Amino acid sequence: GTLDISDGHDDETTIPVHKTFFTRVHRGGGDNSKATLTNRLADLVQTKQHLWCLCTYLVRGTDLRVAIVQTIWDVSTKNLGEYRKIYLNDAAKNAESAFCDNVVVTSKYTAVTFVPKFLFETFRKFANAYFLVVSMMQVIPSISNTNGLPSTAPTLLFIMVIDAIFAVLEDRKRHIADAVANSRVTRALAKEIEQFKAIEWKDLRVGDIVKLSNRDQVPADLVILAVAEQPSTPPTGLCYVETKSLDGETNMKVRQAIQCTMSKCQSPASLLALKGMIQCEHPNNGINTFQGVLHLDSGDKESIAHKSILLRGCTIRNTDWVLGLVVNTGQDTKIMMNNTSTPSKMSSMDVSINRYIVALVCVLFVCCAVGATGSVLWETKNSHTWYINGKTPSQSSWVVMFFYFFLLMYQFIPISLYVSMTMVKHVQSMFLQWDVQMYHDDTDTPALVRTMSLNEELGQISYIFSDKTGTLTCNIMEFRKCSIGGVSYGHGTTEIGLAAQQRAANDGSFSAIAEEKHHSTKAKCVPYVNFDGVELYEHMAGSGGADQQERIHRFFLHLAICHTVIPEYRQGTTEVTLSASSPDEQALVSGAAFFGYEFINRMPGKVSVRVRGQDVQYELLDVLEFSSARKRMSTVVKTPDGDILVLTKGADVVVFERLKAQNDAQMVTHTTQHINSFAAEGLRTLTIASKQVDATFYGEWSGRYHDALNNLEEMDKQKSELPNAIDECMEELETDLDLLGATAIEDKLQAGVPATIASLAEAGIKIWVLTGDKEETAINIGFACNLLHSRMRRVVINSTLFDSAQKIEAELLLQVAVLCKEGSSADEFVDVALVIDGDSLIHALRGSCRTALLEFSQLCKAVIACRVSPGQKAEMVALIKDNIPGVRTLAIGDGANDVPMIQEAHVGVGISGQEGLQAVNASDYAIARFSFLGRLILVHGRWNYMRMSQLVLYMFYKNIMLTAAQYTYTWMSGFSGQKFFLESIVQLYNVLFTSYPILCLAILDQDVHDTMAVNFPKLYVAGPQNDLLNAAVFSAWVASALGESVAITLTVMWSFRDSSHSSESPGMWLVGNVVFSLVMVVVTIKLTLFQNSWLGINVVLYAISILLWISIATIASNWYLVSGWPWMDMMASMSCLVPSWCLLLFAPITFLLPTYVCKAMKSELYPEYNQLAMEVATFGLPLDLLAWNYAPSDRRQRLVHHKPNGNARKLSSVIPVSKRRSMTVKIL
Repeated sequence: GTLDISDGHDDETTIPVHKTFFTRVHRGGGDNSKATLTNRLADLVQTKQHLWCLCTYLVRGTDLRVAIVQTIWDVSTKNLGEYRKIYLNDAAKNAESAFCDNVVVTSKYTAVTFVPKFLFETFRKFANAYFLVVSMMQVIPSISNTNGLPSTAPTLLFIMVIDAIFAVLEDRKRHIADAVANSRVTRALAKEIEQFKAIEWKDLRVGDIVKLSNRDQVPADLVILAVAEQPSTPPTGLCYVETKSLDGETNMKVRQAIQCTMSKCQSPASLLALKGMIQCEHPNNGINTFQGVLHLDSGDKESIAHKSILLRGCTIRNTDWVLGLVVNTGQDTKIMMNNTSTPSKMSSMDVSINRYIVALVCVLFVCCAVGATGSVLWETKNSHTWYINGKTPSQSSWVVMFFYFFLLMYQFIPISLYVSMTMVKHVQSMFLQWDVQMYHDDTDTPALVRTMSLNEELGQISYIFSDKTGTLTCNIMEFRKCSIGGVSYGHGTTEIGLAAQQRAANDGSFSAIAEEKHHSTKAKCVPYVNFDGVELYEHMAGSGGADQQERIHRFFLHLAICHTVIPEYRQGTTEVTLSASSPDEQALVSGAAFFGYEFINRMPGKVSVRVRGQDVQYELLDVLEFSSARKRMSTVVKTPDGDILVLTKGADVVVFERLKAQNDAQMVTHTTQHINSFAAEGLRTLTIASKQVDATFYGEWSGRYHDALNNLEEMDKQKSELPNAIDECMEELETDLDLLGATAIEDKLQAGVPATIASLAEAGIKIWVLTGDKEETAINIGFACNLLHSRMRRVVINSTLFDSAQKIEAELLLQVAVLCKEGSSADEFVDVALVIDGDSLIHALRGSCRTALLEFSQLCKAVIACRVSPGQKAEMVALIKDNIPGVRTLAIGDGANDVPMIQEAHVGVGISGQEGLQAVNASDYAIARFSFLGRLILVHGRWNYMRMSQLVLYMFYKNIMLTAAQYTYTWMSGFSGQKFFLESIVQLYNVLFTSYPILCLAILDQDVHDTMAVNFPKLYVAGPQNDLLNAAVFSAWVASALGESVAITLTVMWSFRDSSHSSESPGMWLVGNVVFSLVMVVVTIKLTLFQNSWLGINVVLYAISILLWISIATIASNWYLVSGWPWMDMMASMSCLVPSWCLLLFAPITFLLPTYVCKAMKSELYPEYNQLAMEVATFGLPLDLLAWNYAPSDRRQRLVHHKPNGNARKLSSVIPVSKRRSMTVKIL
């Protein structure tokens, strides 16, 4: 490959980088920024060999970054060898290369490594490390306030044990799976007995030859040497394989043995006689690529491509046996190298929590410093008091008291925060996966949560980046129309076409639309074909002239031959199905068969077609395969008459520039018009062309082409998109083509897509569609799915209109100025959509033009990018993600080409569709249909954000309440640092007394019904605006906790200043017990003020929390071993004091009154949108009261006006009565 290490200036440096180096050094994704990569490379320059190379480059004046990368390249190439060499039937030479064994280890821990690994991972978390330090400090006698006992350790240990149990249970499954996989049995060729013998997978080695039978799993990556052939038929070398475990695709693939061994190696003896070497690429994770060359001692030489490779984990199907040579084993197999984890993602809430913890730690240190200073000053002032030891405090006293106060107040940080969040997210994930409204019955596919740490992130999405094919559409192609010889065939239109026509319709054009609908109902529908047009049949019969009849013949013959479709024969039956690499090819081949040009069979070097009932065999000379860079494919065949034809199909922009000048200009013009017309209907188009070549030219060209194909260096250059002989040969052949026509294939929109996009847009989410389709197709799909509307102004930037970065930047800045001018004279910006193509993005995503694109795109309501590559999709996501603070992005797609943007976005959603599971495997969440995205975001995302925000705020609130009460007491006791809470009770405060109600709220609480959340998407806006958890809200909760805590402590101390029967002040522990009881009551009641829905379980858990405190406190006060003497009979003493009862009954109401008043006034005067929705649902008010354009005060007045005086009317039009029980929905 190449590494671009430019630093944003005009001068760019590109140097070659060894693929194995990147596989081994930079595997796993993550931060790919140039600075980070350079740092990682620099870390590797450690050995003398590296340093010597580096110094050599630096002496030459080479730039430091270039020198670092080139050094790694040189050393890694020298050490690893440029290519992997595998010797046939020579185990000794293969052993010298020290290839890894075939033992697969996917487990995370072993019996030896579990303890150190688990401890390392546990204490990487800040909170765990924090409480470990606290536990260690508690055993230091001079600062310990727990008599040298690590009282925090049991709670920390309890949390760690829970984590450890989950880790062991999860890893046990991996151990079992590893044991099963490694002990499976296969048959390998044994040289000593000249037969195949059974061995376990773990004993296989590189260079072994194995024999697999039908339905056997492939034990390692193999090169196919031979397969079982049908008797009395020429050898084909074809076998069938199921790759579901690799890519999720259920259709069988065809693989082919290398030709120079398929007929020679049919017995053990012939296999043992093979001598030679395979030279191939080093192990990598490209499951659809392989480059290698077989060199036999007999002089035979043949290139090896991925079509001749069987990958570990695949299953042999419909083939009696297969012989293969092992090339990759164990961790080097492609399936194992694809097991790298997706990039680690952290939710914005986690980032905020880390900031809040840092802030609270700073506050904690300040409090400790103030307390230590106060203690030193107080002791200095009162050192001569008779009950003081009389020693003057020293400097060390301040340090001791600082840490003493730290141990007194360490619970500022809630020890159970992270474990509580993990438990809640786990249950939230279960509910999400159990949601029957996100279950797709046809494919038996429920929603899947792969990264539960991002649950609340779904409630804060501002931008959605979507693929089109298979995401917005069904990815089930149908042959609809075609253009042949400048004549368009096929009537009717599509859903997208109707939307385009209705959008542009005037009063006199509706009859045309009706006619199109009429034609659509008459179309003939067979699998993958939906065609209506008798004119084509007539012209095939000759009514259009002999020339047109010949063009039609060549056109459909082209479709029947130029493809990579393989016939799949069901074992034991005569049934034949076609296995296509893409739905487009399936539709094209089916379309040709529909018109009498049926593809029959493919064998090595031959392809059979049945033309109007007569079988015709063509010699297949070469296939120039499709790639996203080439945007075309070609097939070279020899006809029965001996003519050599080059058949090419591809994107119009690629094929038209390769047509010869002598093409009929009128036909070219008409075909272009037809392609644009097809694209306007949302149809996928391909251009069809061909030419005849001279046998002498072809023979000379073929020699050069196959020499290049057998050259591994040229293969590497092609893979790295560097100039190479292979591409040059293909370019040479694919020129001076004769235009035949174009095809139009329909990919229908998925059900519910327009409604879902409209809802998401109403929720304030900006939606970008990134597709490889033509501009016209993309625009009309945008209209059909409600992404665009007729009142929206479209700004189109393409390579035709703007051919340079300067022109693109000028246009973008002009549009920004126009929008700002319009916005200043109007109430709000005019809705604008940007349509940009891939060629323009090459410039727009670089330099200053990138800034202009970012500025303009933020003002756009929608963005459509067409003809974009997978890399450009990821760059578009990064443009928003990395440059707009606070926004959260979501990318959704269904194919391997969507993986880069899915991994780049904050949240990645994969759709399990026709293109396998690559997108799902790389995603954070998986759904079966795009329409489920609305519920995923608007319902589950919103609920999870609301619940997690409340959980986090409350966890900090209740801990600060307890800690601040203790700190307040120290001010009243001469800054002594004396605690007045029983330590064991303090340790149970978080994990037992106050945990259950908040966990229940974070799992079950709902402000509005899920139906209302979907029907009123504007309820979602609080999430992207981060209204529920931000610095202001967090500060308000902290201030509330501090104020209430101080008030409780001072009130209790004032109430007990002289209240005992003996006229003596009550004991410190009794005052502490009353304060603790009040804190318990206040934090419990406080939570009820923020509870939106009530279930029976909520009431039970609130009661259990209080009863647990009373029960355990009573046990502790009667059990010396638990509490010690000072706490004996504590609860009995407290219950006998009148102030205790008065405080417990009346003080909580007083302390929480400000919170209640603030909430009531805010709800009455400045209501939030969800509060209005709750009132509408509760009182059965008209739904139009939720119109968004009212001011808050206006909305309140209208709601008051409509409130019924008597019983509330039911909102039956939105929520069935059976489902509305106190605004609570049944979860299951």
